[in-house]
Amino acid sequence: MKFSEFRQSQPKPDQNIFVFMCEDDFLVEESRPVWQGIFGGAWIFEKYAVKEFEEIPVGRLTDDALTPSLFTQNRAIIVTNADRLTKGRVEELTELQRVANSSLKIVLVISVRKSVDALAKLFPIIAIDPLKPADVARWLMDRYKLTPEIARYLVDNVGIDLYQLHSEIEKLRTYVGDARPIELRDIDVLILRSERFSPFELDDAVLARDYKKAAQVIGAMLDEGVEPLIVLSRIVRVWRQLFVGKSLAGKRSAKDVAAAALVPAWKATGFVTSCKKFDWKQIAGGFRVLLFADRAFKTSTPNPEGYFDAMLWKLIG
Repeated sequence: MKFSEFRQSQPKPDQNIFVFMCEDDFLVEESRPVWQGIFGGAWIFEKYAVKEFEEIPVGRLTDDALTPSLFTQNRAIIVTNADRLTKGRVEELTELQRVANSSLKIVLVISVRKSVDALAKLFPIIAIDPLKPADVARWLMDRYKLTPEIARYLVDNVGIDLYQLHSEIEKLRTYVGDARPIELRDIDVLILRSERFSPFELDDAVLARDYKKAAQVIGAMLDEGVEPLIVLSRIVRVWRQLFVGKSLAGKRSAKDVAAAALVPAWKATGFVTSCKKFDWKQIAGGFRVLLFADRAFKTSTPNPEGYFDAMLWKLIG
């Protein structure tokens, strides 16, 4: 289900243990008031990593569950990375699930879908659909009152991680102030900043298959503190534009192709020309390279400049 649907859901409140399948940490935090409504009454929320939760003696959890709320505060524990729970702790939670009128509720947060099935046989599960770019753009528009153009541009350049987007929007609000709304140029200056190169120079270098220039621009962005994932999202955005442009080039006017790919109209002719420099095999292979890069930066700590140099060579070298 979507998170908005979760807000309206009504799981049985007499359950004590819930499995919450959610891939975004920001939504896990946003879920607290929803759980509060599901449980009913006043609850004190605590959050533990799975290792910390495993160290809590089962006797203490049982006491908390059995102590009437008249004598203590109701506690709700959110456990992250719950797919790593030991078999023994899962068995203990199964026993806690049977406690009537429990003063303790536990939410097991899992982000790896293959880990859900075993726990779903024991506890009720609420699965939040993975976020898609269109969903995130809508979320930005609803939450921060951004225009569709600004919301899409942020998603294209920052990605779909809600914590990262929230942080960048707070920076933009501080930068812009109350005098005017956020504009595209603000995102280019503040998020995709580079004092040595203009905002479009990385896009132009990739489209022109200018490996040396693209490496220079990325090096400058990294030197000035731009996060590797934001740099990567900029390249992914250009690659998506190439995909759209390649699909439409020769079938529609240059202006229409640029509009469909969200490329400025004044760059339309050059963009269509650039699309013709890439064949479909290169574009498809490029998406695989970008996917591997995304996984590498999210799961390990490669040297950013070295990784981008090698990646660019595979894409446009």
